[in-house]
Amino acid sequence: MRKLLVTTSLLVLAACQTVQPIKTTASGRPEAVFAGETSESVSNKIAAGCMSKGLLIKESSSSMVVCGKTMEGGEAVLAQMLVGNSYSTTPEKSIRFNIVSYDGSVRVAAYQWFESQMAFGQVNRQELNSGNHFNDVQNFLYSLGGK
Repeated sequence: MRKLLVTTSLLVLAACQTVQPIKTTASGRPEAVFAGETSESVSNKIAAGCMSKGLLIKESSSSMVVCGKTMEGGEAVLAQMLVGNSYSTTPEKSIRFNIVSYDGSVRVAAYQWFESQMAFGQVNRQELNSGNHFNDVQNFLYSLGGK
């Protein structure tokens, strides 16, 4: 019942303040193309950018970077009510950047989520796909030189 009330409240609040994504992409997620770069250099740029924003690098290779951090404050409380309970871990917000080289360019697509691990090990995950979340990551990719 509590989860239903929280979910309904979040949906009502989200409906009141709808932000449109700044770009339409094939995947529906933030994407950018880095012309004349290698996948290794783009991976390093993304990892350095994550670190400069206070995120931890969870995984890094020339084809993928995963970074994130433990949520705090009211954001963590709302996220925990949505995907967890009082016995679950504090939710963590993560972003995975998929990196693909082709025709002298590198294409990056991002996927965002938060998750919490329950008492018996089950992990509950919720995608972050609002216009605000999309725009934050899209602008991050632009700030690194993506087009």
